[in-house]
Amino acid sequence: MAKKVFNETDHKLFWGKFQIWTDECDGEAEIDQLNLVPLKNSDETKFGLLPVEGDTLGSVNNLVTLGIGKDIDAELLYKQKMNEIGRNMTFYGADPITDVNAELYSKIGKYFPFAVGSDAGFSTASVYINGTYQNRDVVHVDLIYFFDRILKIKTFDNIWLDAEGAEYPLFDIFQKTGRLDRKGIRFCQMSLEVHKPSETQQIQFMELIKHIIKEFRYGIHKNRNVGHMRMYLFNFGDSYCVRKFLARNLYEFLPREDREDEEEEENLISRR
Repeated sequence: MAKKVFNETDHKLFWGKFQIWTDECDGEAEIDQLNLVPLKNSDETKFGLLPVEGDTLGSVNNLVTLGIGKDIDAELLYKQKMNEIGRNMTFYGADPITDVNAELYSKIGKYFPFAVGSDAGFSTASVYINGTYQNRDVVHVDLIYFFDRILKIKTFDNIWLDAEGAEYPLFDIFQKTGRLDRKGIRFCQMSLEVHKPSETQQIQFMELIKHIIKEFRYGIHKNRNVGHMRMYLFNFGDSYCVRKFLARNLYEFLPREDREDEEEEENLISRR
């Protein structure tokens, strides 16, 4: 896949071919060994991993939904799957459309009545209402402020990001020099929806994917082009995430120093 990605320089062709490439990659990597759990809601299927049986770091499990869309079927199914293995999950959800979302999400977790984006402010955003996209004036909060100052969480097990096009200015969060890394914030899994792009955004998308592959940190799996691009990402570059969600035979590729660093971190956590 990497060779095809880096050889393609036409952003329109890149967007069109990306699902073909990711399907080939999933097949070659035998991605079904990960035991990804399908989590279906009304119009799509998200994916997630459950903590491994021997996980000693799993006392806290969380999921943040950025863009609820009046549908928590997938969250409820994830919660059920976690409960079946004796785990709890804490949910946080943000969506500027309070109608339905506020009451619905409050049944499972903490609801926040605003959009989350690359910066804070008040602007017109395209939001999905009653089957169509409409322009609405919304309050939006900076993503880093939301994670760092409001939620006060440094490690996210799951992020579901459906920002109705506002994801493009957030692309730097996937970079090792990006805003999340600079704040010491990490995520293990993400269900990401990249909305149908303009030509400029197609270029941004192409550059993002090439950067992700070059850094060799996040795996991109179960990608579907439905006009928008829906994909699942896993943080293979973080030993905490790998040890928590992957069976031991699947993470032996980690450099020994990374495993030793994580073991030391685990020991420190257990002593607190």
